[in-house]
Amino acid sequence: MTAFQSPAPYMLASNTPFCCKHSTSSPRAGKLSLSVLATRMGSNANEIMFVPGAPSSAQPQRGQGSRWEKWYGSSQTAGSKSGLQSATAETNALADGAAGTEDALESLRRKTEESLDWKFLKATLVNCSVTSMGRSALQQARPFKEVEEVERAYNAVEEIRMLNDDGTRLPLSQVGDVRELVTRAAKGDVLELDELYLCTKTMGAMREIEDVLHGRNETPTLMDIADDIHLDGSVVLQLKRSFDNVGQLSTKMYPQLQDLRKEIDKIAAAVTSTMDAMLKDTKIASTLQDSFYTIRENRFVLPVSATNKNKINGIVHGVSGTGSTVYIEPQEVIDLNNKLRLAEGELKAEEIRIMGLLSKKVGSLARDVKLATSAVCQLDMAAAREKFAEMLKAVRPEVSSGGEIDIRSGRHPVLVLRGIKPVANDMSMNGEKPAVVISGPNAGGKTIVLKTVGLCALLVQHGCWVPCEEGSKMALFRRVLASIGDQQTVEEDLSSFSSHLKTLNTMLQHADEGTLILLDEIASGTDPTQGAALAQAILEELLGKAPKMVVTTHYSQLKALATVDSRFGVAAMQYVNGAPTYRVLHGVSGESHAFSIAKKMGILEGVIERAESLMGEQAKMTKTLEALEEERTRASVAAQEAVEEREKLRRKLERLEKREEEIRSRAKELEKEGAREFLKQLKSAEQSVAEVIKQLQQNPDFKEVDKAKKLLDGLRTNLTAQEEEGAGEVPEGIKEGDFVMLLDVGSEGEVISPPSSKGELQVRVGPLTLRTKVDRVRKVEGKTASSSPSPRASGSLTQKRGKKTGSKEYKAALQRAVRTPVNTLDLRGFRAEQVGDAIDSFLDKMTSANQPTAFILSGHGTGVVKKVVQEHLATCMYAAAYAPASFEQGGDALTVVALK
Repeated sequence: MTAFQSPAPYMLASNTPFCCKHSTSSPRAGKLSLSVLATRMGSNANEIMFVPGAPSSAQPQRGQGSRWEKWYGSSQTAGSKSGLQSATAETNALADGAAGTEDALESLRRKTEESLDWKFLKATLVNCSVTSMGRSALQQARPFKEVEEVERAYNAVEEIRMLNDDGTRLPLSQVGDVRELVTRAAKGDVLELDELYLCTKTMGAMREIEDVLHGRNETPTLMDIADDIHLDGSVVLQLKRSFDNVGQLSTKMYPQLQDLRKEIDKIAAAVTSTMDAMLKDTKIASTLQDSFYTIRENRFVLPVSATNKNKINGIVHGVSGTGSTVYIEPQEVIDLNNKLRLAEGELKAEEIRIMGLLSKKVGSLARDVKLATSAVCQLDMAAAREKFAEMLKAVRPEVSSGGEIDIRSGRHPVLVLRGIKPVANDMSMNGEKPAVVISGPNAGGKTIVLKTVGLCALLVQHGCWVPCEEGSKMALFRRVLASIGDQQTVEEDLSSFSSHLKTLNTMLQHADEGTLILLDEIASGTDPTQGAALAQAILEELLGKAPKMVVTTHYSQLKALATVDSRFGVAAMQYVNGAPTYRVLHGVSGESHAFSIAKKMGILEGVIERAESLMGEQAKMTKTLEALEEERTRASVAAQEAVEEREKLRRKLERLEKREEEIRSRAKELEKEGAREFLKQLKSAEQSVAEVIKQLQQNPDFKEVDKAKKLLDGLRTNLTAQEEEGAGEVPEGIKEGDFVMLLDVGSEGEVISPPSSKGELQVRVGPLTLRTKVDRVRKVEGKTASSSPSPRASGSLTQKRGKKTGSKEYKAALQRAVRTPVNTLDLRGFRAEQVGDAIDSFLDKMTSANQPTAFILSGHGTGVVKKVVQEHLATCMYAAAYAPASFEQGGDALTVVALK
């Protein structure tokens, strides 16, 4: 290996030069600080000094000491040479050590993924992709390093789910990887027909994706990704029109092709007709090897037996492998075959010409297609993660970089995918308790819990949701390191324990606040007393580097860590009636239950009794402790189950409330949309009768009123009529004479025709008759036409004092008044002190416009505004008379005013 190099060498106080920068020819060499080098060389960092003027060529190369001698001169001593060689050797060793450390970390990362079964999860995720680009990107994806990256991936998954829920599917599967094809086309190559068709289908799908996502504000992340999809619509449309449904050039777009194909079919028909006639000729048939004709060298030929080849006039186009058959083109079809080949050549030439034009169009979009392909790849990855989340029944966790973990009802994802219903468990770690020690019997589920935590961390790293309950929190770890299972390595000639220690050493070197460490049976495989002590020392050292840790153990010393070190939490695997339940109990430590498990696994009773006798009093004490532990476990289980049940109910209630709110919000939005559309349609209709109403108000005439009502009836009925295919059941519960609330317009009306088989009914609202659907009304209980007061009796006329004449005229005017948006003042939301000025200003405007009547809408509410309206109208200079509006006019939430 080449020694460290530097354009400006340094010297130790002993005048031994060395360099601080690693060789560029050694990619494995790590960067080492001067202080490290000085320490390793036995020199203080302060004794290192810069030697100016050293040429860049004067570098400590192995076997090239003469170059240094030339620079320093002949006065350099043998001792200084020895020091240089020693320093060079040491720096080389340090570089090898640094590289080895990085190699060890990468090796541990791979072993971690292998021990956690991450490969299976990743393969499942990759298979959820529907494009080759997406599969490749997911396969090669590296873990996210920033929380913002994870959140963006999560947002995309959530928005894909929104599209799916709305029934919107992006045509991702129709997008092929055509980047190479469009590059060739851009260079002037003529693409083959199937290649052009693939490009066309891909571009069409890209345009469809663009149309779906552009301007879709409710999916901002997907819309942002789709900003890179911009294809010239006219070019794509022309390409699509160039092909038929089976990928052939369209004869509609290129009619000359149809003419050429017809000519080919005509000639081919003539050839086959002639050949058929020859087959029927007994003289010719007797010379044939088979009773059919075939094609050789694109020519129609007869299979003539070799012995009869001279009996058929024509051109030989080949011989069978056995030599028994000679393929002869009969003289009778030579001209026809020539014409057929010429016609086919003409068709091929025309197709190539068209393919050349289409290739140019494809090439013109090469840059846009490449950008769009990258965007589609991102969309496909998001869709794959959404599908993967659905398979895992996963939810979006709250993600942070602070290292906090709060997994609620976490499930092992591999077991979920394999159709095994795993026991859900909680697990939490934070700054105060960054480590959890899990104890309990073998085969009790400790390793499953350990793997669940690790896999959840890896899922977050790759932008995937986690199989747990809503409200869970996960940290984004920079690295996940695990020691699980037998780590014996034949290649390195290491025992399981030695390999385990090597793994622990790598963890000690690289652990930090961004690391999650998973240790299964730490420091096992050696003397239990020494192993427990070593394990505790390693855990304490690791925690000093601030990672998060989950540790499983049988060591009693580690189980008791929580009592002496508040950084450790303890948990145990539940064991009831001699069997594991695979549930985690937090705050308690578990026994190993070796004898119970041995008995369950079928070990001879005598062997177990002998083992117990060997333990003597300790065995009795162990049995007693196990019994007490089991009782305590039952109590803990009962308490924890109660807590968990309450928590589950709380979460379920939260989900139901959230869902209810979503449904209410959506229902309100739909109702508003329906009302807005309804009013929009009515606006043009109301404008049609505005002139009639104006004339009515200026020149009252009952016949004209009826005419206007009928006109408005017809317009509104036509607007609201909806044709619906198929007949449904006749709705029950609503009949003629009932009063209903129309949900789309917020008004009450009387049902004047029963619901039809299509669920339609007619409702009279004031002077209007509306047609609506039975599911857009709500029955007003206790109110029918017979119980409703007469419209004319719905309110009493109040005539201003001092008015001696015209009372009948004003009464008639009030009854004939038709409300429009123009002659109505809406006081809803006004304060009492604002009412008087608003009425005077409005009635002054109506009087100036020669309006005979006006309406004031006060609503119901508390009745304060309505009372103020009546008090003000009693003294208002513009009002001749007023009364509550009739039912047909909108009800007593309105006051109709006759103007002077």
